[in-house]
Amino acid sequence: MQGSLLIDSDVLIDHLRKEKQALRFLAAELEKNSLIFVSVISRVEILAGIRKGEDAIVNSLFEILTPVNVDISIADRAGEYLRKYSRSHSMSIGDALIAATSKEMSLTLITRNVKHYPMKDITIINPY
Repeated sequence: MQGSLLIDSDVLIDHLRKEKQALRFLAAELEKNSLIFVSVISRVEILAGIRKGEDAIVNSLFEILTPVNVDISIADRAGEYLRKYSRSHSMSIGDALIAATSKEMSLTLITRNVKHYPMKDITIINPY
């Protein structure tokens, strides 16, 4: 899946909050016909913070993204990341699973929270 993107929760939240840079970034990627994926972990994070009346817009956003479930290879890689980085970087299970999804599926991780992802074996882009 070379050239495909995994969008982290922070960028999606910015998009939902109508942050201009996030809107432009996602629109440009859609125009380029980029394959845009979202981890089910990010979906949980978005749904947990949904505001009253945002159901329709959140569902519309999820419709244009391809969901990625956590499988055994992602879970195993996330476990490795947690073992390696949980103490030194206070890595959360969610961030470990998202990073592992990026690695296992060869997706470029799009996030503004670059410091949450200290591993060197994934490609990370801060979009704005």
